[in-house]
Amino acid sequence: MRDKLVAAGLAVHKGRSGIQCGHEAQRNNFPILTPDILISKTKVCVEVDPAHTHAGKENDDRTRNQLLDDVGWTVVRLRLGGLESVGEHDVLAESDSVTNEAIDALVIAVSDAIAGRPGSIRTIKKKQVPAREKPRLGALAEHKHYENAYYVSWRSNSGRLLRLVAMDYGRYLASAEGWEAPRFICGLGLNELPRKEWRTALLDILGKLSDTDFVPVSTFPWGDELFIGEQAPAVRISPKFHLGASVWDLTANIVGADTFTETAICAGTDVQAELHPEAVERGWRIAAVGQRTGKHGIYQEVQLLRPSPADALAAL
Repeated sequence: MRDKLVAAGLAVHKGRSGIQCGHEAQRNNFPILTPDILISKTKVCVEVDPAHTHAGKENDDRTRNQLLDDVGWTVVRLRLGGLESVGEHDVLAESDSVTNEAIDALVIAVSDAIAGRPGSIRTIKKKQVPAREKPRLGALAEHKHYENAYYVSWRSNSGRLLRLVAMDYGRYLASAEGWEAPRFICGLGLNELPRKEWRTALLDILGKLSDTDFVPVSTFPWGDELFIGEQAPAVRISPKFHLGASVWDLTANIVGADTFTETAICAGTDVQAELHPEAVERGWRIAAVGQRTGKHGIYQEVQLLRPSPADALAAL
Protein backbone atom coordinates (compact mmCIF):
# COMPACT_ATOMS: atom_id res chain seq x y z
CA MET A 1 0.00 0.00 0.00
CA ARG A 2 2.79 2.40 0.94
CA ASP A 3 4.54 1.81 -2.41
CA LYS A 4 1.30 2.34 -4.31
CA LEU A 5 0.74 5.73 -2.67
CA VAL A 6 4.33 6.76 -3.41
CA ALA A 7 3.89 5.64 -7.03
CA ALA A 8 0.76 7.82 -7.17
CA GLY A 9 2.81 10.87 -6.16
CA LEU A 10 2.30 11.08 -2.38
CA ALA A 11 5.19 11.50 0.03
CA VAL A 12 4.80 9.13 2.96
CA HIS A 13 6.63 8.79 6.27
CA LYS A 14 8.98 5.80 6.37
CA GLY A 15 7.93 3.15 8.80
CA ARG A 16 5.22 3.65 11.41
CA SER A 17 5.17 6.21 14.22
CA GLY A 18 3.02 6.56 17.30
CA ILE A 19 0.81 9.60 17.94
CA GLN A 20 0.15 10.61 21.51
CA CYS A 21 -3.58 11.19 21.93
CA GLY A 22 -5.62 12.82 24.63
CA HIS A 23 -7.76 11.27 27.30
CA GLU A 24 -9.96 8.33 26.30
CA ALA A 25 -12.83 8.29 28.74
CA GLN A 26 -13.99 4.76 27.99
CA ARG A 27 -10.66 3.22 28.98
CA ASN A 28 -9.54 6.12 31.17
CA ASN A 29 -6.14 6.32 29.53
CA PHE A 30 -4.07 8.45 27.14
CA PRO A 31 -3.41 6.10 24.23
CA ILE A 32 -0.58 6.24 21.73
CA LEU A 33 -2.06 5.32 18.34
CA THR A 34 -0.04 4.10 15.35
CA PRO A 35 -1.82 4.72 12.02
CA ASP A 36 -0.90 2.50 9.08
CA ILE A 37 0.61 5.31 7.01
CA LEU A 38 1.56 8.94 7.78
CA ILE A 39 1.63 11.45 4.94
CA SER A 40 4.94 13.37 5.20
CA LYS A 41 4.93 16.99 6.38
CA THR A 42 1.16 16.89 7.07
CA LYS A 43 -1.17 15.84 9.83
CA VAL A 44 -2.99 13.38 7.56
CA CYS A 45 -2.82 9.65 8.11
CA VAL A 46 -4.16 6.65 6.19
CA GLU A 47 -5.76 3.57 7.71
CA VAL A 48 -6.52 0.42 5.67
CA ASP A 49 -9.45 -1.56 7.06
CA PRO A 50 -9.90 -5.13 5.74
CA ALA A 51 -13.39 -6.49 6.34
CA HIS A 52 -12.15 -9.61 8.12
CA THR A 53 -10.56 -7.53 10.91
CA HIS A 54 -12.83 -4.47 11.03
CA ALA A 55 -16.32 -5.84 10.46
CA GLY A 56 -18.40 -5.14 13.55
CA LYS A 57 -15.77 -2.77 14.99
CA GLU A 58 -17.20 0.45 13.57
CA ASN A 59 -17.45 2.09 17.00
CA ASP A 60 -13.79 1.33 17.73
CA ASP A 61 -12.78 2.91 14.42
CA ARG A 62 -14.92 6.00 15.07
CA THR A 63 -13.33 6.37 18.52
CA ARG A 64 -9.89 6.08 16.97
CA ASN A 65 -10.81 8.77 14.41
CA GLN A 66 -12.01 11.09 17.19
CA LEU A 67 -8.89 10.61 19.31
CA LEU A 68 -6.67 11.47 16.36
CA ASP A 69 -8.89 14.40 15.37
CA ASP A 70 -8.67 15.81 18.90
CA VAL A 71 -4.90 16.19 18.46
CA GLY A 72 -5.20 17.68 14.98
CA TRP A 73 -4.92 14.63 12.75
CA THR A 74 -7.26 13.82 9.83
CA VAL A 75 -7.84 10.15 9.15
CA VAL A 76 -8.47 8.90 5.60
CA ARG A 77 -9.65 5.33 5.62
CA LEU A 78 -9.73 2.74 2.85
CA ARG A 79 -12.55 0.45 3.94
CA LEU A 80 -12.48 -2.89 2.10
CA GLY A 81 -15.02 -5.64 1.58
CA GLY A 82 -18.11 -3.43 1.69
CA LEU A 83 -17.54 -1.99 5.16
CA GLU A 84 -19.69 1.03 6.04
CA SER A 85 -18.31 4.54 6.41
CA VAL A 86 -16.95 5.73 9.79
CA GLY A 87 -15.38 9.02 8.66
CA GLU A 88 -15.99 11.82 6.23
CA HIS A 89 -12.91 11.08 4.07
CA ASP A 90 -13.55 7.34 3.75
CA VAL A 91 -13.08 5.39 0.53
CA LEU A 92 -15.47 2.45 0.55
CA ALA A 93 -14.40 -0.42 -1.68
CA GLU A 94 -16.76 -3.32 -2.26
CA SER A 95 -13.84 -5.54 -3.22
CA ASP A 96 -11.80 -7.32 -0.56
CA SER A 97 -8.58 -6.46 -2.39
CA VAL A 98 -6.96 -3.11 -3.11
CA THR A 99 -7.72 -2.22 -6.72
CA ASN A 100 -6.23 0.52 -8.89
CA GLU A 101 -9.56 2.35 -8.74
CA ALA A 102 -9.45 2.29 -4.94
CA ILE A 103 -5.90 3.70 -4.92
CA ASP A 104 -6.93 6.50 -7.29
CA ALA A 105 -9.87 7.41 -5.04
CA LEU A 106 -7.65 7.20 -1.94
CA VAL A 107 -5.10 9.63 -3.45
CA ILE A 108 -7.87 12.14 -4.16
CA ALA A 109 -9.26 11.74 -0.63
CA VAL A 110 -5.80 12.28 0.87
CA SER A 111 -5.28 15.35 -1.32
CA ASP A 112 -8.60 16.78 -0.10
CA ALA A 113 -7.59 16.17 3.52
CA ILE A 114 -4.19 17.81 3.00
CA ALA A 115 -5.84 20.84 1.40
CA GLY A 116 -8.39 21.07 4.21
CA ARG A 117 -11.31 20.52 1.86
CA PRO A 118 -14.53 19.01 3.23
CA GLY A 119 -14.56 15.24 3.17
CA SER A 120 -16.45 13.24 0.56
CA ILE A 121 -17.37 9.58 0.85
CA ARG A 122 -16.17 7.74 -2.23
CA THR A 123 -17.54 4.31 -3.15
CA ILE A 124 -15.71 1.91 -5.46
CA LYS A 125 -18.01 -0.75 -6.87
CA LYS A 126 -16.76 -4.27 -7.29
CA LYS A 127 -16.20 -5.10 -10.93
CA GLN A 128 -18.81 -7.47 -12.23
CA VAL A 129 -17.10 -10.58 -13.50
CA PRO A 130 -19.14 -12.01 -16.35
CA ALA A 131 -20.45 -15.45 -15.53
CA ARG A 132 -18.37 -18.10 -17.17
CA GLU A 133 -20.36 -19.50 -20.02
CA LYS A 134 -20.88 -23.21 -19.61
CA PRO A 135 -19.83 -25.24 -22.65
CA ARG A 136 -22.84 -26.54 -24.53
CA LEU A 137 -21.14 -29.83 -25.36
CA GLY A 138 -19.77 -31.92 -22.53
CA ALA A 139 -16.91 -34.40 -22.63
CA LEU A 140 -17.28 -37.38 -24.94
CA ALA A 141 -16.64 -40.73 -23.30
CA GLU A 142 -17.29 -44.38 -24.05
CA HIS A 143 -20.61 -45.59 -22.69
CA LYS A 144 -20.46 -47.97 -19.73
CA HIS A 145 -23.45 -50.08 -20.77
CA TYR A 146 -23.66 -50.03 -24.56
CA GLU A 147 -20.95 -51.23 -26.94
CA ASN A 148 -19.51 -48.74 -29.40
CA ALA A 149 -21.61 -45.93 -27.94
CA TYR A 150 -20.54 -42.61 -26.42
CA TYR A 151 -21.99 -40.28 -23.83
CA VAL A 152 -23.05 -36.93 -25.28
CA SER A 153 -24.28 -34.19 -22.93
CA TRP A 154 -25.70 -31.09 -24.59
CA ARG A 155 -27.07 -27.86 -23.12
CA SER A 156 -30.17 -26.98 -25.11
CA ASN A 157 -31.26 -23.50 -26.18
CA SER A 158 -33.44 -23.33 -23.06
CA GLY A 159 -30.45 -24.16 -20.84
CA ARG A 160 -31.58 -27.70 -20.01
CA LEU A 161 -28.83 -30.32 -19.90
CA LEU A 162 -29.70 -33.24 -22.19
CA ARG A 163 -28.16 -36.66 -21.60
CA LEU A 164 -27.77 -38.20 -25.04
CA VAL A 165 -25.85 -41.05 -26.65
CA ALA A 166 -23.96 -41.33 -29.93
CA MET A 167 -24.81 -44.91 -30.92
CA ASP A 168 -23.29 -47.46 -33.28
CA TYR A 169 -19.79 -46.03 -33.65
CA GLY A 170 -21.29 -42.52 -33.74
CA ARG A 171 -23.66 -43.16 -36.63
CA TYR A 172 -26.68 -41.64 -34.93
CA LEU A 173 -27.85 -39.66 -31.91
CA ALA A 174 -30.19 -41.32 -29.44
CA SER A 175 -31.87 -40.76 -26.11
CA ALA A 176 -32.68 -43.32 -23.42
CA GLU A 177 -36.20 -43.72 -22.10
CA GLY A 178 -36.24 -45.58 -18.81
CA TRP A 179 -34.24 -48.80 -18.84
CA GLU A 180 -34.57 -49.46 -22.57
CA ALA A 181 -31.81 -48.91 -25.09
CA PRO A 182 -31.50 -45.34 -26.38
CA ARG A 183 -33.85 -44.59 -29.27
CA PHE A 184 -33.04 -42.85 -32.54
CA ILE A 185 -33.18 -39.05 -32.78
CA CYS A 186 -31.15 -38.17 -35.88
CA GLY A 187 -28.16 -39.24 -37.93
CA LEU A 188 -24.67 -38.03 -37.05
CA GLY A 189 -22.23 -39.74 -39.40
CA LEU A 190 -19.40 -39.55 -36.87
CA ASN A 191 -18.33 -43.06 -37.85
CA GLU A 192 -16.93 -41.58 -41.06
CA LEU A 193 -14.74 -39.06 -39.20
CA PRO A 194 -11.56 -39.32 -37.09
CA ARG A 195 -12.33 -39.11 -33.39
CA LYS A 196 -10.46 -35.79 -33.10
CA GLU A 197 -13.07 -34.22 -35.39
CA TRP A 198 -16.14 -35.45 -33.50
CA ARG A 199 -16.52 -32.43 -31.21
CA THR A 200 -16.45 -29.97 -34.08
CA ALA A 201 -18.98 -32.03 -36.03
CA LEU A 202 -21.28 -32.42 -33.02
CA LEU A 203 -21.19 -28.71 -32.23
CA ASP A 204 -22.23 -27.98 -35.79
CA ILE A 205 -24.99 -30.62 -35.92
CA LEU A 206 -26.49 -30.11 -32.48
CA GLY A 207 -26.26 -26.34 -32.72
CA LYS A 208 -28.71 -26.41 -35.62
CA LEU A 209 -31.36 -28.37 -33.70
CA SER A 210 -34.20 -26.80 -31.75
CA ASP A 211 -35.26 -28.12 -28.35
CA THR A 212 -38.12 -30.05 -29.92
CA ASP A 213 -35.74 -31.89 -32.26
CA PHE A 214 -34.25 -33.91 -29.39
CA VAL A 215 -37.29 -36.19 -29.07
CA PRO A 216 -36.73 -39.85 -30.14
CA VAL A 217 -38.69 -40.79 -33.24
CA SER A 218 -38.05 -44.54 -33.57
CA THR A 219 -36.16 -47.49 -32.16
CA PHE A 220 -33.73 -47.66 -35.07
CA PRO A 221 -32.77 -45.15 -37.75
CA TRP A 222 -35.14 -46.86 -40.22
CA GLY A 223 -38.05 -47.54 -37.86
CA ASP A 224 -38.98 -49.96 -35.09
CA GLU A 225 -38.49 -53.39 -36.73
CA LEU A 226 -35.29 -55.42 -36.65
CA PHE A 227 -37.00 -58.29 -38.49
CA ILE A 228 -39.57 -58.11 -41.27
CA GLY A 229 -41.69 -60.81 -42.86
CA GLU A 230 -44.80 -62.88 -42.23
CA GLN A 231 -43.66 -64.23 -38.86
CA ALA A 232 -41.41 -61.34 -37.86
CA PRO A 233 -43.60 -60.58 -34.80
CA ALA A 234 -42.68 -64.04 -33.49
CA VAL A 235 -39.07 -62.95 -33.07
CA ARG A 236 -38.70 -61.51 -29.58
CA ILE A 237 -36.32 -58.54 -29.51
CA SER A 238 -35.12 -57.34 -26.13
CA PRO A 239 -35.72 -53.64 -25.49
CA LYS A 240 -32.02 -53.52 -24.53
CA PHE A 241 -30.89 -54.52 -28.02
CA HIS A 242 -28.87 -51.84 -29.80
CA LEU A 243 -27.17 -51.64 -33.17
CA GLY A 244 -23.70 -51.06 -31.76
CA ALA A 245 -23.52 -54.52 -30.20
CA SER A 246 -21.26 -57.21 -31.66
CA VAL A 247 -23.34 -60.25 -30.66
CA TRP A 248 -26.91 -60.74 -29.46
CA ASP A 249 -28.98 -63.78 -28.44
CA LEU A 250 -32.75 -63.84 -28.79
CA THR A 251 -35.60 -66.31 -29.09
CA ALA A 252 -38.39 -66.83 -31.59
CA ASN A 253 -41.53 -68.93 -32.04
CA ILE A 254 -41.57 -69.29 -35.80
CA VAL A 255 -43.91 -72.04 -36.93
CA GLY A 256 -42.29 -74.47 -39.34
CA ALA A 257 -38.81 -73.01 -39.12
CA ASP A 258 -36.29 -75.59 -40.24
CA THR A 259 -33.47 -73.69 -41.90
CA PHE A 260 -31.81 -70.29 -41.97
CA THR A 261 -29.49 -68.12 -44.01
CA GLU A 262 -27.28 -65.23 -42.93
CA THR A 263 -30.25 -62.92 -43.21
CA ALA A 264 -33.43 -65.01 -42.85
CA ILE A 265 -35.17 -67.79 -40.93
CA CYS A 266 -37.09 -70.04 -43.28
CA ALA A 267 -39.61 -72.86 -43.47
CA GLY A 268 -38.26 -74.86 -46.36
CA THR A 269 -37.63 -72.32 -49.10
CA ASP A 270 -40.12 -69.80 -47.74
CA VAL A 271 -38.73 -66.86 -45.79
CA GLN A 272 -40.66 -66.44 -42.54
CA ALA A 273 -38.65 -63.64 -40.90
CA GLU A 274 -35.64 -61.78 -42.24
CA LEU A 275 -33.34 -59.08 -40.95
CA HIS A 276 -34.32 -55.61 -42.06
CA PRO A 277 -32.17 -54.60 -45.07
CA GLU A 278 -30.84 -51.59 -43.13
CA ALA A 279 -29.63 -53.94 -40.37
CA VAL A 280 -27.99 -56.16 -42.98
CA GLU A 281 -26.32 -53.12 -44.51
CA ARG A 282 -24.86 -52.33 -41.08
CA GLY A 283 -23.31 -55.80 -40.92
CA TRP A 284 -25.81 -57.81 -38.87
CA ARG A 285 -26.02 -61.51 -39.71
CA ILE A 286 -27.77 -64.59 -38.35
CA ALA A 287 -24.98 -66.81 -37.03
CA ALA A 288 -26.98 -69.70 -35.58
CA VAL A 289 -30.55 -70.91 -35.11
CA GLY A 290 -31.19 -73.81 -32.74
CA GLN A 291 -34.47 -75.62 -32.22
CA ARG A 292 -35.43 -76.00 -28.58
CA THR A 293 -38.36 -77.50 -26.72
CA GLY A 294 -39.83 -75.68 -23.77
CA LYS A 295 -42.93 -76.11 -21.63
CA HIS A 296 -44.92 -74.26 -24.28
CA GLY A 297 -43.54 -76.24 -27.19
CA ILE A 298 -40.89 -75.75 -29.82
CA TYR A 299 -39.06 -72.45 -30.11
CA GLN A 300 -35.82 -71.18 -31.64
CA GLU A 301 -32.71 -69.74 -30.07
CA VAL A 302 -31.18 -67.25 -32.47
CA GLN A 303 -27.73 -65.72 -32.33
CA LEU A 304 -26.97 -62.53 -34.23
CA LEU A 305 -23.42 -61.45 -34.97
CA ARG A 306 -21.97 -58.28 -36.34
CA PRO A 307 -18.26 -57.80 -37.08
CA SER A 308 -16.61 -54.53 -36.16
CA PRO A 309 -15.90 -52.18 -39.06
CA ALA A 310 -12.19 -53.05 -38.78
CA ASP A 311 -12.93 -56.80 -38.94
CA ALA A 312 -15.28 -56.27 -41.86
CA LEU A 313 -12.59 -54.39 -43.80
CA ALA A 314 -10.02 -57.07 -43.01
CA ALA A 315 -12.33 -59.74 -44.44
CA LEU A 316 -12.59 -57.98 -47.84
